[in-house]
Amino acid sequence: MLLKFNKLLVLLLTFCANLACAQQSEQHIDGVYKSSGTAFVINKNKTFLIIAYGTLIKGTWKIENDLIYLQPKNPEAQFYVYARKNPTIKDGMRVCFMGDRLSSAILAGKFPDKMQPLFNEDANCKDFPSVHLFNEKMDTITLLEQENQDSDRGIEIPKLMYHFASGDFNDFIVQHMQSSLYHNDFVLKIGTEGLYPVSDQSDTPIRKSTKEEEFSMLEELKFLDQSFDRAFDADFKLVNNGYNTHDDMDQEIALAAYRYDTDKNLYVSRAIPAKELDYKSTDYHYDGVLMKFDQIKGTSEPQIAVKILPKPLFIASCDN
Repeated sequence: MLLKFNKLLVLLLTFCANLACAQQSEQHIDGVYKSSGTAFVINKNKTFLIIAYGTLIKGTWKIENDLIYLQPKNPEAQFYVYARKNPTIKDGMRVCFMGDRLSSAILAGKFPDKMQPLFNEDANCKDFPSVHLFNEKMDTITLLEQENQDSDRGIEIPKLMYHFASGDFNDFIVQHMQSSLYHNDFVLKIGTEGLYPVSDQSDTPIRKSTKEEEFSMLEELKFLDQSFDRAFDADFKLVNNGYNTHDDMDQEIALAAYRYDTDKNLYVSRAIPAKELDYKSTDYHYDGVLMKFDQIKGTSEPQIAVKILPKPLFIASCDN
């Protein structure tokens, strides 16, 4: 009986020691760790940011033994759809397609017999924005990507097709979340001198500094944190006539500074005289007149065979 009690005591003490070690690590782990142009920002609230050139990753972290696991927030769907009612469109519907890797592998249209490739094969010289006016309004917009089994980093992405009911809307933005936005966990070993990458067995520590030392203004860091949420899964998008100046990674636009035009379903700047407003501006930074597209929710299901029409929605070629 005494032997069993001693074993139980040893196990309990070991568990308590590991728990205390983990708690102690968590208390002191927050800070900024910079290595080769990449900054790992570990926050006390169990969130993190990875900031590098052209890359912003956000997620949550946890500690197990002497390892810290950074678990990125991956897209919940491959397509997000935003919609508004456009009084200038009398028949049909308009759709703007956004994303860095729009290609012929993406199909859009009416399921199952009126699906079109987004672009032609080997498309190049794509113009922005990619806007198509459909002569007939679809009750449901179906979207899928044929070549999406794995991300660039080996993450399996389910092959799904997405359905979005158009409802009373006739003007849409389709946001494609490309495979490069999906990430595996980042695992780092906690050492006395900093963090150590587990993947390459490096003996060189990534030393910790403070947010104040690495960022001239903490507001900049706060903005990056919030901009990730706006770009990744925004409740709405604000764009001008050229689909520019959306409030994700560029700036946060306060609607309080705008007056809502009921007849046009537009937001116009209170700071600009009415006669100076440019409703047709495509300038990137023009925010005098904005369209507000609200996110609509869709459904998804595994991909099945669909009829693909031969003509793509867009032809992009520099060969001619």
